[in-house]
Amino acid sequence: MPIEHDIRDWSKHVLEVPNEHLGGLPACPYAKQAWLKNKVKVIETETVFVSATDNMDCVLDKTYDLLICASYNLPSAHVMDAWVKTMNEVSAPQNAYFMCFHPEYGAEEADLDFLYETDWESGIEQEYCMVFVQRLDDVDDKSKQLEKLGYYQAFNPDEYESLVLKRRQLRERYYNGNETSCNEKSR
Repeated sequence: MPIEHDIRDWSKHVLEVPNEHLGGLPACPYAKQAWLKNKVKVIETETVFVSATDNMDCVLDKTYDLLICASYNLPSAHVMDAWVKTMNEVSAPQNAYFMCFHPEYGAEEADLDFLYETDWESGIEQEYCMVFVQRLDDVDDKSKQLEKLGYYQAFNPDEYESLVLKRRQLRERYYNGNETSCNEKSR
């Protein structure tokens, strides 16, 4: 089974369904429409970092809303996390935002019940990692909408700060309070 099919199945059965931990909202309320509108690009690769940086323009030019680069070639979770943080600092002026998933990431330790309390099982035995690339302004705007709906009440304060507030601060650093896009700001 290609990784893309596994990711699509995970999205359909975990991310797109109402979740009791999130007040009935799906874990990713925007995933279903992105897939339906063909706005998700998945690349299976040997070099997850290279593929993410080499292909991020397909998100920045709005061809896709989400780029997922997936690989069986696993860097350490620490290296992956450090790389994503560095890329976010370097790429924010271009309006790119990176996130990652690593099989060693402890959703249980982060108290993110909605990520692991499911009946879904991967159709692939071998573990893989993923790098997600989105437009910074888009993901921040959507998080503001979700905040109004109480979505983040299921997050512990440290995860909320790490996943939402630090991203928002990164965006504001390049916006300077101006509500134009990061792309327009950096021209």
